[in-house]
Amino acid sequence: MKVVALVSGGKDSVFSLMKCVEHGHSIRCLATLQPPSSNAEVDSFMFQSIGTHVVTSIAECMELPLVVQTLCGQSVATDMSYEPTKGDEVEDLYVLLKRVLELFPDVEAVNTGAIFSNYQRTRVENVCNRLGLTSIAYLWRKNQDELMQEMIDAELNSIVVKVASMGLNPRKHLGHSIADLYPTFLDLHEKYQFHICGEGGEYETLTLDCPLFKKRIVIDEARVVIHSDDMFAPVGLYCIDALHLEDKDIIPHTKTVSHTNATITQTPTTKPTNAKHIPARITSRCFRNQIALSGVICEDTSLSLSDQVHSIFSSIQKYLAQHDVALSNVVFVHIYVRDMAQFAHLNAVYATYFPGLTPPSRSCVQVDMENTLQIDCLAIRGAGPCSTITIATQREVLYIQSLSEWAPMCIGPYCQANTVSKSVIFCAGQIPLKPETMTMLSAEMPTLLNLSYRNGARVLDAVDSNLHHVVSTLVYHTFDSSVGLDLCDQSREILQTNVNEPDEYAHELDSDQSDEENDKAAIRIALATRSPIAAVGVPMLPKAAPVEVELVALTHKAFSTLKPTSFELSENNQLRSATILYPKNALHWVFVC
Repeated sequence: MKVVALVSGGKDSVFSLMKCVEHGHSIRCLATLQPPSSNAEVDSFMFQSIGTHVVTSIAECMELPLVVQTLCGQSVATDMSYEPTKGDEVEDLYVLLKRVLELFPDVEAVNTGAIFSNYQRTRVENVCNRLGLTSIAYLWRKNQDELMQEMIDAELNSIVVKVASMGLNPRKHLGHSIADLYPTFLDLHEKYQFHICGEGGEYETLTLDCPLFKKRIVIDEARVVIHSDDMFAPVGLYCIDALHLEDKDIIPHTKTVSHTNATITQTPTTKPTNAKHIPARITSRCFRNQIALSGVICEDTSLSLSDQVHSIFSSIQKYLAQHDVALSNVVFVHIYVRDMAQFAHLNAVYATYFPGLTPPSRSCVQVDMENTLQIDCLAIRGAGPCSTITIATQREVLYIQSLSEWAPMCIGPYCQANTVSKSVIFCAGQIPLKPETMTMLSAEMPTLLNLSYRNGARVLDAVDSNLHHVVSTLVYHTFDSSVGLDLCDQSREILQTNVNEPDEYAHELDSDQSDEENDKAAIRIALATRSPIAAVGVPMLPKAAPVEVELVALTHKAFSTLKPTSFELSENNQLRSATILYPKNALHWVFVC
């Protein structure tokens, strides 16, 4: 894609730009928001202001055009979600990017250096959606220690131009490179939980050189300005008054990743056996505040696809209303289609029923059936803003629409995960997409399955969970039915290893924990060996994926609080079920084998 890079001059925005080039994108121009006067420090929730006047020199070093907009607004709308607000600094970003599109109408995406700030990411995504642009954030949720080392190894020369943290002294640390201060950052992290990449506002940086620069920035005059001489966490600025550019020997920047849109080379050995026709029947089940609907179809298949979708949602709304529940309370949706080629049209109509930033998680598969489509859904009473009852159920969504190296972005009206009451997590189906390019991995089945689980594990990590907390797994595949058993065995192994991702809760098995805490931690690990797994063969999956993994998990807090009192398995030649009992709670899954 042709990209505009939002650059503050700091290490994150420049290194993200390097990642953008590595992944095959073309930088069309740079853009920046600057305070009304140079060297000014603006109190902003969104943007770095110190050192932004040097961005002009960065653009010159890269031989790229620069679009500048004055930062006039303030942090007016400070809720986590954002709607266009007059006078807010985000609207300055909107004006800036709108100008970029006027000057460079071929721009398709916006690159930023966001790492962990949902506040910043959601606002950039809001502006991108309004302008029809894709948000790119290749540093999103990367481990800060590893990211800092990666920056240093990539020869990114950034200096500290602001400090505001315990352990950092303006007179001692300002003007030094991140490579020089990296050991100090590690030490402060051990002592004070200091954010190594400065995500807590501990410090800000200015980039003087990187492999993408054709010239380097050399500072001629600079001064330290003490903004606050606090005894414990003094605040100081490194103000640059004069600089010049210096030529350097150009070494082509090596691209370290593949950009080919590889296709799956492994193909199904046989088509899945046609399912036995079972007459559709709408069923509803209620358990406390949970309402599950299944088998919702449109009987009149002569209607257009759009009208069938409208008919199905009319039925869903009718059934939910009987339980004082609205569509906004739906946290997960299963869509079954007869022909995946119709999905794009279906999806456009589906999206009209879930506007905004809190859609349900979902999975969609093609199945052999007489009807055009069927929708099942799970709703939690009180889990939406339009609830018809006064008792609210807390619901949090993970809805990341930025291209990154973390996990696949949401490209439709669904969330990566819905977490209900800080306890149960309903994850969208994950296929083996390479997050950085959103293209399908070309590999053998074990590797494809592993990537699907890794994508799911990273989603769970973002909502305080991991694969050791998974309580049910559904694996869809497009291969011969005999592959199902292998997929279940491989899935079990992956759950037990947490797909080799770090398990931040592993320390709970340490001997200094109480017996009760050790019991809970041991059961959590044991859950990965016993939670139900089902593999289901289908004719087609989204994007012609060979496999899709659908996970339901508990948050770590829920598992720690609600110690299982029993775990029972039962099975016969038709059904296999697992029941996990908690005090005042019961979770029950039944899988058809």
